[in-house]
Amino acid sequence: MRTPLTLPDLGVGDEELRVSCWLVDLGDAVDEGDRVIEILLDGITFDVLAERSGTLTRIERPLDAVVRTGDVLGWLETAEEST
Repeated sequence: MRTPLTLPDLGVGDEELRVSCWLVDLGDAVDEGDRVIEILLDGITFDVLAERSGTLTRIERPLDAVVRTGDVLGWLETAEEST
């Protein structure tokens, strides 16, 4: 199942945020809670964590892209949960 990596509310209001670096490459596996991407605000970095375990399959916001709260940064392919 495809799961979006979204930029959470970092509590910085309307300040301009940019993608500083991707900490994983396409095809890399990540575990829930792993650091996936760094977001930059005037010399301060914020980490975006994987909300689920999976494999990074797509990057929507490349290096230096301006981003806002709620933007989809990339996509993880995650295992289906059985209920």
